[in-house]
Amino acid sequence: MQLSLFQWDILAVGDGYDSLADLNFNDARNHFSRVLKVLPDHPEAGRGMRDLNVWEGVLRDMEGLESEPALSFFWNKIVNFPFRNSENCRTFRLSLIKRLLALMDNSATLYIPPDLCLGYLYLQLADYVTAETHLRVLVGSLPGNGRLYGYLADALWMQGRLEIADAAYAKVLLLDPHNVSVAAMCNRRLADIIQERGAALTPIYGFLEGVLPLVEQETEAVTLEARAYEFLRQAEQAKRLANHDEMVAARRSLKKLAPQVLKDYLDQLAD
Repeated sequence: MQLSLFQWDILAVGDGYDSLADLNFNDARNHFSRVLKVLPDHPEAGRGMRDLNVWEGVLRDMEGLESEPALSFFWNKIVNFPFRNSENCRTFRLSLIKRLLALMDNSATLYIPPDLCLGYLYLQLADYVTAETHLRVLVGSLPGNGRLYGYLADALWMQGRLEIADAAYAKVLLLDPHNVSVAAMCNRRLADIIQERGAALTPIYGFLEGVLPLVEQETEAVTLEARAYEFLRQAEQAKRLANHDEMVAARRSLKKLAPQVLKDYLDQLAD
């Protein structure tokens, strides 16, 4: 009898979350209520009912808002809601993102800073090709936005296009290092370097640790870190081309500007 009851409540709660994923709140309420009527302290059914009430209220509150405020309101609720690490909750979260994506796809709003855009939503849904398509369009119109450029690099990384993705990561960290979303970054080894060295120095130490390539900067190197990176790139290029005089000049400039970077570079060459 205990086993039969246990199986029954699991199935009923699962049905409740299936209905919740479809945003069918009435059906979900019926399933959770059926369990709670027999087992009033059932933890999963209780959580399901609480989640249901929250999101039913969110969708109701959105009805009185204009398009862009409604999108922003819905997204903020998704981002800040404490979804549990369970298959039911992951499925429910994805269903909310799909609902938001459909709403955004039918609106004139292309981007609400810092994250909300079609490309990032498709990235959340693991549709990396579609995410790349939308992010390329948005990055083309907002070329200085490091957050979006970083998400484009993520979309490339998750497709297995690692060489292109790594070049994109390097460029965005040179362009707008402090606007990159480290917590969401798909390349976790790179994220670890950012945590250790700081975003501005990561293009340098990402290269020294074999994670990032050296790339030409798309804007003039202004910061100390960007200038040090450029001298490092020139030194490496001259070494590769066997141009001794240019290599020595670039290393000398790097030593004057950032002696620790030169030391770490030379140590890496000696290994």
